[in-house]
Amino acid sequence: MTKTSIVKDIKSAGQPYEGQYGTLYGFYVTFENGDNGKYNSKSQDQTKFVIGQEATYDYIPREYNGKTYYTVKPVNPQYATPTNVKSGTTTSKDESIIRQTALKAAAELGGTPQQVIANAQTFADWVMKKAELQASQSQHFAGRQEEVVTNDMPF
Repeated sequence: MTKTSIVKDIKSAGQPYEGQYGTLYGFYVTFENGDNGKYNSKSQDQTKFVIGQEATYDYIPREYNGKTYYTVKPVNPQYATPTNVKSGTTTSKDESIIRQTALKAAAELGGTPQQVIANAQTFADWVMKKAELQASQSQHFAGRQEEVVTNDMPF
C-alpha cells in the first residue's frame, strides 16, 4: 500500500549483504504515522528517507514464521496513488495497464469510436471494481445501437 508520512527515525540494520542485485545496505525506517519497516539500499549513504522530511513509500507486508514484517520502498510522489493490494485498489501503473487492455478488447469488439471508448470504460471500471461508476445493463446499451437503414431491405 502506498502511504505518505514524515520520517521519524532511521537505524542501520547491521552489516551489508550480497543480494541478487549486488551489495545491499539495510535500514530500519520509522514514520510519524506509526509505520516501520526495513529498507534495502544499494547505497551505504541512502538519501531516499531523511529524518524530518515527508516521504511517500510502499508499505509491503511479509509473513515469516507466523509474524508479519514490513518492507518500505520509496515512491516518487508524482507517480504515487494510494493503494491497498488486499482491498483490490490499483496503482496508477496498474490502472494504465488495465485501461490499455480494456481499450484493446473494446476495439476488437468493434463499433463506432464512441462505442469502443464507452465499452473500454465499462470494461476498465468492471476490472477495477468501480461499481459506483458502472451503468446498469439497460443504461449501458441505451443509445449504442446504430440506426439501421431499412430502405435497402428487400421486404
